[in-house]
Amino acid sequence: TLLLITSLILPSCGGKRINPEPISIGSYSDDYYGNAIEIPFKKQGGVRTIQVKINDCAEFPMIFDTGCSGVSISILELATLLKHGYVSEDDVIGITQAQIADGSVVEEAVVNLRKLQIGDYVCNNVIATISENGSAPLLLGNGALKNVESFSVDDDSMVIKFYLK
Repeated sequence: TLLLITSLILPSCGGKRINPEPISIGSYSDDYYGNAIEIPFKKQGGVRTIQVKINDCAEFPMIFDTGCSGVSISILELATLLKHGYVSEDDVIGITQAQIADGSVVEEAVVNLRKLQIGDYVCNNVIATISENGSAPLLLGNGALKNVESFSVDDDSMVIKFYLK
């Protein structure tokens, strides 16, 4: 299975995904949206990383990337999930084409992640692309925020507030 998936993979997070879900981005007070979840983050090299649990496996640090329409993990994380039974052949969707930041179009393998958990926030059935680069950063884009109406970032408190629909 891993060999098959590996042979289908090309890198990176692009601007076009399988059925990306739009989200509103903005800063709203807790009084406006009563359902807010605070997620702590770390800043590393100018980017915000948050801990994300995939399919009830161990947590992985992912870059919170609102410029990315989907979720991207590397072949190494996929191998870990496959090895321990957290992803199965039934979760493999196939291949899609995506336009990456430089404008070129690449083919990427895609899998369904049955459950992503970020603190108390849970999102089910998230489409993720797989990067063949084992050292590629894991990216958490808008595809994982299906139930989030908006969010705000507080760099002083080092938290991201998700305001739920």
